[in-house]
Amino acid sequence: MRRLLLVGLTLVALLLTGCGPSMPTAGPVVEIGQINGATPDTGFAIAPRAPQKGASPAEVVQGFLDAMQATPIQTTTARKFLSADLAESWDPQRQTITYGDVSPPHGSSVVAVDLQGANRLDAQGSWQGEVGVPDSQLHFAMVREQGQWRISSAPNALIVPQSWFDDRFTQVSLYYFDPTGRILVPEPVFVPLGTQLPTALVRALVAGPSDLLAGVVRTFLPSGVSAGLSVPVDADGVASVDLKGDVGQQSEHALRLMTAQLTWTLRQDADIRAIRLVVDGRPVEELSNGTIQIGAGSQYDPAGYATSDHLFGVADGAGVETIIDPSRGAAHVDPLPSELGKGVPPIRSVAVNFTATIGAAVTADGHELHEVKLQPGEPSHSRMTGTDLLQPAWDFADRLWEIDRTSRGAVVHVGEAGTGAPMRRVVVPGVTGQDVRRFLVARDGSRLVALVRRPEGDRVVASRIVSSDQGRVLGAVGSQVISDLGDGARIRDIGWHTPTSVVTLQQLSGTALIRTVSVDGAIAGFPAVTLTVGDRLLSLASSPVARQALFGVTPNALVNLSGNAQDTVLSSPVETFGYVG
Repeated sequence: MRRLLLVGLTLVALLLTGCGPSMPTAGPVVEIGQINGATPDTGFAIAPRAPQKGASPAEVVQGFLDAMQATPIQTTTARKFLSADLAESWDPQRQTITYGDVSPPHGSSVVAVDLQGANRLDAQGSWQGEVGVPDSQLHFAMVREQGQWRISSAPNALIVPQSWFDDRFTQVSLYYFDPTGRILVPEPVFVPLGTQLPTALVRALVAGPSDLLAGVVRTFLPSGVSAGLSVPVDADGVASVDLKGDVGQQSEHALRLMTAQLTWTLRQDADIRAIRLVVDGRPVEELSNGTIQIGAGSQYDPAGYATSDHLFGVADGAGVETIIDPSRGAAHVDPLPSELGKGVPPIRSVAVNFTATIGAAVTADGHELHEVKLQPGEPSHSRMTGTDLLQPAWDFADRLWEIDRTSRGAVVHVGEAGTGAPMRRVVVPGVTGQDVRRFLVARDGSRLVALVRRPEGDRVVASRIVSSDQGRVLGAVGSQVISDLGDGARIRDIGWHTPTSVVTLQQLSGTALIRTVSVDGAIAGFPAVTLTVGDRLLSLASSPVARQALFGVTPNALVNLSGNAQDTVLSSPVETFGYVG
């Protein structure tokens, strides 16, 4: 069975058998350590009625829909509305459908209901987006059994109101590795709140990534491990993870990476302080004194480990930098070392790698991409030429990314720093050939996010980057619209907010509208933040690192958009500013 379905059996089956709830379509994207796993499931208890004698076909279907809202979760009552044959085969674990509203059931031999605002999640709890119009009309064939109407065909899905999910679920991340095993990659999924959270997290992680993520992520948890485990947490906050099955001989390196996946995934439960890991009956003590602290594996941080806190930008055609001290309220803008700081050649955009040792810049005419070591006296050299080059980007492996806006649309390029090898073209679904105005690459190298201009309104799309286990980019797959405002709306800039969310900037007559969206397009419950500013914001300075504030860039100041620090006045005017990456 594919791993995708296996995760459905680990998470959804856990919920539908009465141990906790199922997957949601909405809920807040939660920062690491923000979920209280001991919090009981939210929402009032709901005990749906069983089928009533003499109920009409429409009443039976309505009862079936109501029964799927049982709290605590169970599908025993819902199955009573089904025919004997269907009750045995109906599989609500295959997917989850949520809806904003539903029409009254209508019909006799076949009863139909129309869902409004319907969305779908797969068996893993991963967001799949809106349900199309044809699929939002559900049909239930009816049959008489022992003189009573019963449903003889129904979708294999848990079908519930979105508001019901909002009260009971949260979006978390399962942590895998990039194909080289050098950095963690978070994959958002929805899991139930409550005491079953540690078990749900580990079961999902053990089941592994879906087949669709081949070449995007990898896991170091052995494929032979049983997913039928539970994860108790003792009074001291120690979670016991007992991996059973055919795990084979694990090297110390593999154990370290496995442990990093577990600690990063489980640290999302604020009640957990450490884990006790047992593999095939043997405690893993080589890495610790019996327990492993939940903060282990910080060197694999998907936001980048020990990255520079400086901001880098362009002022009067030259590369500049500054570091923000929130207590000062002012920052001095200094030229970058190397020719970039002298404006030789003049530039219009710049990007700096994580360690602030290499810079990449686009010339003022937009025709050349230059790379340079950030040391005094270092000359720059051309990496590629193009028609209209956007601001470049770096990922953790010092891979340099660029998009050229040609007459035929966007062309994506990637190259390795310091190799002298030419940049290579990469076809990215949803991006290549489009009118792209801005793009981002995840620091873990797993996602490319682009701002696409369309007459009917700007949209933000995300695609997944496929790499070899040696780190060579092989291509990209998928294309998920994660923000589509329509109505001709224009987005000025985008930036990383967390490793799994993106912030967007709209500028409306002196008012900045800030929205945060999940990288999978899920309705994540982020409110839009409206800010009135004296100057029009030029762009965003954003970072997935929690300690680094989100700023709106004006010519003379950085406007704090995080609410935890004052604005910063700059010593000289700038045109752009941003963090590393």
